[in-house]
Amino acid sequence: MNFSIEDTRKQALPTVKELIGSGVITLEQAKDWLRTIYEIRFFEEKVYDLLGQNIIKGASHLYAGQEAVATGAIAAMEHGDVIGSTHRGHGHCGAVGNKYANSDQERQAHWNAMMAELMGKETGYCKGRGGSMHIAEVERQNNLGSTGIVGGNQPPAVGAALAEKFKNSGKVVLSFFGDGSCNTGTFHESMNMAATLKAPLVVFIENNLYGMSVPFSGSEIEGTRCASSIQDIAVRSVAYDVPGMIVDGQDTVAVFLAARKAIERARKQNEMMIVECKTYRWYGHSRSDPRAYRTKAEEKTWHERDPITVLRNRLVSDGLCAEQELDQIKDKAFTSIEDATQFAMNSPWPNGADVAKDVYVEETYPAQIVANEQQMATKVREATAAFEKIVATCGAKTKKEATDLAKAQIKSQFGMDVVNIASAVSAAQAEEMRRDPKVFVFGEDVGLYGGAYQATRGLLEEFGKERVIDTAISEAAIAGAAVGAALRGMRPVAEIMYVDFLTIAMDQLVHVGAYNRYMFGGKAKVPMVLRTEGGLGRCIAAHHSESLEAWLMHPPGLYVVMPSTPYDAKGLLKAAIRSDNPVVFIEHKATYGQVGPVPTDDYIIPLGVADIKRPGNDATIVSYSRMAMRALEAAKVLADRHGIDVEVIDLRTLKPLDMKTVAESVRRTGRLITLSEGFCWCGAGREIAGQYMEYEFDDGTRGFDYLDSRPINLAAKDVPPPMSEPLEEASIPGVADIVEAVKLSVGQ
Repeated sequence: MNFSIEDTRKQALPTVKELIGSGVITLEQAKDWLRTIYEIRFFEEKVYDLLGQNIIKGASHLYAGQEAVATGAIAAMEHGDVIGSTHRGHGHCGAVGNKYANSDQERQAHWNAMMAELMGKETGYCKGRGGSMHIAEVERQNNLGSTGIVGGNQPPAVGAALAEKFKNSGKVVLSFFGDGSCNTGTFHESMNMAATLKAPLVVFIENNLYGMSVPFSGSEIEGTRCASSIQDIAVRSVAYDVPGMIVDGQDTVAVFLAARKAIERARKQNEMMIVECKTYRWYGHSRSDPRAYRTKAEEKTWHERDPITVLRNRLVSDGLCAEQELDQIKDKAFTSIEDATQFAMNSPWPNGADVAKDVYVEETYPAQIVANEQQMATKVREATAAFEKIVATCGAKTKKEATDLAKAQIKSQFGMDVVNIASAVSAAQAEEMRRDPKVFVFGEDVGLYGGAYQATRGLLEEFGKERVIDTAISEAAIAGAAVGAALRGMRPVAEIMYVDFLTIAMDQLVHVGAYNRYMFGGKAKVPMVLRTEGGLGRCIAAHHSESLEAWLMHPPGLYVVMPSTPYDAKGLLKAAIRSDNPVVFIEHKATYGQVGPVPTDDYIIPLGVADIKRPGNDATIVSYSRMAMRALEAAKVLADRHGIDVEVIDLRTLKPLDMKTVAESVRRTGRLITLSEGFCWCGAGREIAGQYMEYEFDDGTRGFDYLDSRPINLAAKDVPPPMSEPLEEASIPGVADIVEAVKLSVGQ
C-alpha cells in the first residue's frame, strides 16, 4: 500500500485572511461562499415548508446542514470540470449553478429553475420530469445529474472521468454521495474500476452518520444497529491503493482546501482520490422521518457547528467583514429564494400532450438509405442461397474444402466475403473505431482474450489497451461507466459476457442509461452500445442461457437489437454505434460460427427496419435472432412437403419495432405466428401480437380485422433453461413445432 489516510481535522488550517493574502482566494469569493450556503439553506427551508403544504409533491431529501461540502468542493473546481450528484442533490445543483452564473440575473434564473423543477413546472431545469431526486442542468453546467437510487450515481462518474481521460481534456470529475451508499455493490465496483483504470475522479463521501435510519457506525439510541464496523469510510481507500482524506464537512474552508488538493492531484496524475467529509443533515432522511434514531443532544452538538456559523465566525474573527455586512448577504439570499418561489408558483405546468417527448433522440433515415439496404439485403439472400447450393453440390471431399470453394465463388460472383457472425461483429467494431476516435470497447475479457466468443478478436492489437479495455468482473460498473462516458461525448461499446448477467446491471442500464434523457428534460444524450449474448445451445444451464430481451423491451428509452446473420450483425452493430440512443445489442451464442455473405463496402442497416427473409402468401412468421433461421428451415419444409407458402419476417430490431412491415404482411396472409426463444409469459411474441391487433391502417381498419385464424405464439416453455441437451432443445420451439403451428393456423 502506497498511501495513508490524511485527517485534516488534526491540522491547523490557514485563516481566510491568510488565504486571501497568499492569493488563493479573494474576499469576494469568501463572501460568495457564505451567500451560496445561505441560498441552499433558505431553499431547503422553503422546500420543507412547501412539502408540508403539498405545493411540492413527492419525496425531497434535504441538504440543510451539509452546505459546506458542496460549496467548498465546487468552489475548488475549474469551469469545465464535471460533477455527479445523488438523491440529496439540491446543494450540489445549487452550488454548481452559482459557479456558472456570471451575473445576479443569471444566478436568480438558476434558483428559479431549481424551485420550478421541484414544483414540477415547465420552467424547471428538467421541465418537471425529474423533480427533487433527479434535478440537474446537464447542458451548461457539466452536471451528470442526480439519481434516486442509492449508489446509482457512482458508476457513471467513473465513466465520465474515463471519458475526460480519453479526450485528454485535463478535466476532473467530482462525485458526491453519502455514507449509505458506501456499503452497496456499486461502491466497490466503481471505486475499484476508477482506481485500476486511473480515472481523474475525486470522490466526496458526505458522511452525515445515517443511511436513512441506520447509523453508519453506531448510535446511543437503544434498538439501533450499525451499517458498518468502521467509523471512517476513508480507510477504505487503502483497499484501492489511492489517497484518502478526512475533512471537517462543516467548515467550508477545510472542504475547499481538501478539494483543491485532491482535484489538483487527480488532474495532474489521472488518479482517483477519496475525501470523506464528516457532516450532518439537519432534517431527517425525508420530511416524514421523525429522526428517532438520534438524540436531541447529538443534534444540538452538531448545530453548534452549523456551516453558516463556522464561516461567519471565520470572516468576523479575521476582521474581514462586519456582522451587518454578513446580514446583508443573508438578506440577499433570502430574497433570492423568495423570488424563486414566486417565479415557480407563477410558472406554467407542462403540457400533458408532451408527456412522451424526449424519451429517445429522434432518429430517422433517408428513404434512399432504407431502400438501398433492402436491395442489398436481397442480394445477400441471393448470395446466401448460392453459397449453400455450392457447398451442397460441389462434390468436395471435406466440408472445409467445400466451404473454401464456395467462399471464392461468392467473392467472384457477388463481391462479398463469407464470414461468421463473430468476425462480422468484430469487424463492425473495428470499422467504427477507425471511423470515430470517440468509440472505445471495454468489458470483461474483451482485450487479450478477444471476448468469450471471439467477437472482439484483433481489436487490442490494432487499437491498443487505451481503447480496448479489459475490466474486472463488475457488470454494474461496466454498464454505468458506459452511461457516464456517453454523457461526456464518447461512444462506448461495453460488453457484458452473458445476457443473464445484465440482471446485475439493470439499475445502471435502465434507471440511468435509459431514463437520463427524459428525466433531464431532453437535454442529455446517451450514445452507448451494450453488447451481450444470450440463448440456448451450449448446455450451460439457466444462469448462462436465458433470452431476456423482453425485459429490455419493457423500459422506455432503450433500443434492443438482435441479429440473425453475419450481414445483419455487422450492419446493425455499426448503426447502433452511430446511434444517439442507448442500444442493447444481443448476439446468440449458438450462431457465432454461422457463416454468410457480407458486403465489403461500408454499410449500415437502419435500426427499426425489419427484413423479409422469405416472401410468402399463406402465413406470416415473425421472428428474430437464431429463431429466424429456424423459421426459414420450417418454411422450406412447409413448402416442400405441405404446399404452404410462408412469409418469414426477421425483425432485427425489437425496439423500435417495425410493426408496419409485420402488419402489411399479415394483412395479406391473414395469419400470424410469432416465434421467440424468450420465455412465453409476457414475452416478445405477446407484445408483437398485441401491437398487431391494435395496428391502424391508413383506411382506419385494424390488424384484428384481417386475421383468418388466431395468432399463435411460439416461445420457450415456462421453465428455467435446463442443462441436459435433450431438455434444452425441448424447452424451445423446434422446426417440427413451427411446422405444426403453421399447419394449424392454415387449417391443415
